Order: sequence, then C-alpha cells, then structure tokens
Amino acid sequence: MEKTRHLLLLLFVLLVAAAFAKDFQPASDTFAIPETPPDMIITANTMTVRDGNAILEGNVKATRANDILTCNRALVSNSPRWLLASMTPRLFRREALPVQKIIRETNLEARNIFYDSDNGRFSASDSVHLRIEERSWDLATYTWAVITSDEMLGFRDSSRMIFSGNVKVRDQENYGYGNRLDYLKEKSLAILSGNAVLETREKNAKTGKMEPRVLKGQKIIYNTETRQAVSE
Repeated sequence: MEKTRHLLLLLFVLLVAAAFAKDFQPASDTFAIPETPPDMIITANTMTVRDGNAILEGNVKATRANDILTCNRALVSNSPRWLLASMTPRLFRREALPVQKIIRETNLEARNIFYDSDNGRFSASDSVHLRIEERSWDLATYTWAVITSDEMLGFRDSSRMIFSGNVKVRDQENYGYGNRLDYLKEKSLAILSGNAVLETREKNAKTGKMEPRVLKGQKIIYNTETRQAVSE
C-alpha cells in the first residue's frame, strides 16, 4: 500500500512537470544579441517596474552619445521613449568642433529634467542653470556663458533653445535680463525679449576704445558671432 502511494505521487509529479513543460515556451529572442548598440545606457542602484515604467533610484547615470545625465531618481518609459530625472539632476555634454578647433562643455542643472527621445525635445524646470564653456585646442582662448531661468525648452533637430521666466544672461562682456530668451544656433542669434535690458561693451569708432553701452526694449537681438546688438 505504501509503495502504491509513492508510485501515485511520483506519477502526479511527472504529469504536472510534463504539463508545465508543454505550456512553458521561452521567448525566441531570449538569448538574442542585438546587432546594434542601444542609443542610451542607464545604470542605477535599484530599479522597480510599475505600470509599464521603470523607476530607477540611487546614483542614476544615463549615457547617450556625448550626453551624460546623472540624478538620484529617474522615471523611464520605453514606449513612447522618455526619461524624467529628478533629485539633483545634471546634464553634461562635451563636444569637439573640428571646424572651429574648440572643445565645448555644457552643464545643465535644474529641479527636473525631462527628455523626450521620440520627439527630440528636452525641457528643464525650475531653477534652471546652464553654463557653457569653450576652449580652443591650443588652450589660447577660453570663453564662458551662464544662463538662468525658471524654465527651458530645447529642440534636438533645430538646435534651438527657449528660456522663459526671470531670464538672466552673463558672459565675459555682457549682462542681460528679460522675460524670455530664444537662442537660434544655426543663425547665431540670441533674442532677449520682454522688458529686456542688455549691458554690453562696444568699440568706439572714433577712439577705437571699448566703451560700455546699455540697451533697453521689448526685444534685443544679439549676434553671437559679430557680437553686435540692436534693440527694438
């Protein structure tokens, strides 16, 4: 009788195992190796998946091409693809520009940084602090610029950035403020608008000396290449 019970138990276990093995089919791409590297690599201390999104916490680091984003908490969605970084987020970018023979480094800090990968947009708010530094390859020249605002919106394809709310701009020669700043990289223009003020220095045609100049208006257009400014 005891042997019969053991035999029946063994048969039951074998039947369950066979049924499970029949129903369980591993994904065909379980061990597949991607042909191309991912466009973004993210590391963190912990990860939790909830409602289809991944929550990463502790020493979060996302690397994509020349961009490095660090923070202590990030919410990531795969479809659509976007990333929301919070808790001391910081975006660092380092670019080599062979034509100008310069190295450009950009540091962006804010309370929150949002990156929409599918639409090629990124935004930051609030307490936005952007610092841009450029060094020539021979280290003979060095320039910097700092922009602070309440919010910032950037577009990847058009190389355009919009700063809004309590905008302040400063570099070696200029200081300005207003309600909004539009930076058009392809046109080399910075447009400061909304009760705008720009304190700059320009060369006096008669004396050949650099003299201070203050511009005021609803719109001030500054050419970043010629360093000439006009107000409207």
